[in-house]
Amino acid sequence: MSRNTIAVCLVKMEESVQSESIKAITKRAEERGLNVEIYNSFVELVNRDLHDKGEESIFELIDYRHLCGIIYFPEKIKNSRVNENIVRYGREHNLPVVSIDRNVPECISITFDYSKAFEEIVEHLIVKHACKRFFMMAGIKNNSFSDERIEAAKKIINRFQCELTDDYIAYGDFWEGPARTEINAFLDSGKPLPDAFLAANDVMAMVICDELGKRGIRVPEDVIVTGFDGIEMEKYATPRLTTAETDLQRSGALAVDSILSYMKMGRADLSHYVVPFHTRYSQSCGCNDIVPSGANGMVQAIYSKLSRTRLVVNNMSFMLNDMSAKTDFLSMIKEIATYRVYIDAYEDIYICIKKDLAMIDPELSGKLVIPEELKNTSEDGTADNQMVLLCKSTRYQDPKYPLEVFRMREMLPGRGEILDNARNMVFLPLHILDKVYGYVAVSIMPQNNEYDYSELSYFTRDLSQAIAYVTQTINMQRANDSIRIANEKLESLYITDYLTGINNRRGFFKGIEEKKKNADFSAFLIASIDLNGLKYINDKYGHHEGDRAICQVADLLKEISDENSICARFGGDEFAFCKFIERPEAFEDEDFCNNFGRLVARENESGKMPYLFSASCGAVVVPMDCIDVLDKVINQADEKMYAEKALFHRTHKEYEKRRADRNNE
Repeated sequence: MSRNTIAVCLVKMEESVQSESIKAITKRAEERGLNVEIYNSFVELVNRDLHDKGEESIFELIDYRHLCGIIYFPEKIKNSRVNENIVRYGREHNLPVVSIDRNVPECISITFDYSKAFEEIVEHLIVKHACKRFFMMAGIKNNSFSDERIEAAKKIINRFQCELTDDYIAYGDFWEGPARTEINAFLDSGKPLPDAFLAANDVMAMVICDELGKRGIRVPEDVIVTGFDGIEMEKYATPRLTTAETDLQRSGALAVDSILSYMKMGRADLSHYVVPFHTRYSQSCGCNDIVPSGANGMVQAIYSKLSRTRLVVNNMSFMLNDMSAKTDFLSMIKEIATYRVYIDAYEDIYICIKKDLAMIDPELSGKLVIPEELKNTSEDGTADNQMVLLCKSTRYQDPKYPLEVFRMREMLPGRGEILDNARNMVFLPLHILDKVYGYVAVSIMPQNNEYDYSELSYFTRDLSQAIAYVTQTINMQRANDSIRIANEKLESLYITDYLTGINNRRGFFKGIEEKKKNADFSAFLIASIDLNGLKYINDKYGHHEGDRAICQVADLLKEISDENSICARFGGDEFAFCKFIERPEAFEDEDFCNNFGRLVARENESGKMPYLFSASCGAVVVPMDCIDVLDKVINQADEKMYAEKALFHRTHKEYEKRRADRNNE
């Protein structure tokens, strides 16, 4: 991939200044044959909390190797570490880094001449409107931007020998609430009105106009009010403010051209460019007449935007509900097809999640398309640096679900082709607090200047929530499966004899309870088996040999068993056997004992044991009705077994002789 892409790092791209800056940058980049990748956080990273940590992950995504330059907004990104890393990584990759709105060492810096613009407004009020006494609604106390505007005002006021005393300076913190408190405190004080209220930004100026109007004080007939910054909201103010606007078109073009100059010269000219403000004299100072008829159009525009926002927010909530009800990622992401229409300004939307997250989903993990070079390894031997392209949604087409695995540093599969098609990209984080799931990428076209990026905020927020819910569902299912397997193992241990691996007494009766429900059985056999001479074997050959003999009885019982049989070790040298029978007339109790006796004889003939292997057996066959008196049936089998064991003991001398003869062979 050729190095013809500029990375733009900023926050809150949905706000007017940042949105206009993006327009200016992408327009100039298109004119110069360059592409733009925008990395955006929806918060200013000022809180340093877990949510901020998740948001700032988007800046860790940048692949500096294929860039030709970086533009960032350090005054908007309120985290110094993030700003420092952007500059450091850029310099490490020998890239020009352009800082907008702050003079930063080792960067090309573009700042705005706030002081001169503020001076022009104050001088205009003195020269054009004969203002003598001023009230200053400053921003944050001891803030450089606020102090700079106070000093600019004082400079002109002092030059013309006008008045701005300390008790006519208040600090509204650049925001509505504090400014409203301060202006009401001044108006309640009974102090004489100034000729003009100077506000350090437009938000506070509109608050002043609002509070003056509530008290019947007219702007500009009774008092003049001016703002600063030229925000979009001011377009809907009545009266329209006299204010000053940043020349965002010029700053965006200058930023791109500085990078282009570096590409041609091979080095950065670390200049500090100062861009002048555009001062606009309007209704709030009396230069333009207030035109009430324009209010209807403004209200209609506001209402239309609010209606669209309400529509998107509501449907993103519905999307979240539908997605959250799913139990796997693929079913979840397929809901995109229903709700894509509500974010239809973007040609392509790509949804990427971490591979290790995808792998927890058994429905998804087996469907991943993994290139050969990524099957056995990754950059650090784990899946941490690999992503899965879960969904590609193209406007007016059905979404696709490639499930393609790729390296995180590639950003997107086929990223070079995307940029070669003159599409610029926006990357947005998917996360809940500091748990990062992946990111969303959308393509934007330079010629389209009307993107409402707030829609992306709603979309990524709700998509992150949905991923969190589905992740929790999958993890809960995995936990339940683990518990079930553990319970099955415990159940197995509970009903299994530890030495032989066949059922213990509990397992024997549990198995009978399960099998007796089969209506096809008309009878069942119960056999009692007892190993002969276990004490002798333990004393003469050791307990390990005794255990071997016990296990041999169990193996013979397993050999004679089928799907309708249950065998168990009751304890020590005692065993039990049950067989359910469909046709009892074809099965005699002696059949079992005879078959078992033949297996015992076979083991003796094999010569595997240094002693004569022997077991006593007794069996009975009874109708299924007797299953309810199972203990009595077992006693009957025991009686037959004990009778055979008594016979064994009566012939024990012959047994001993045969054993001795066997040992002497």
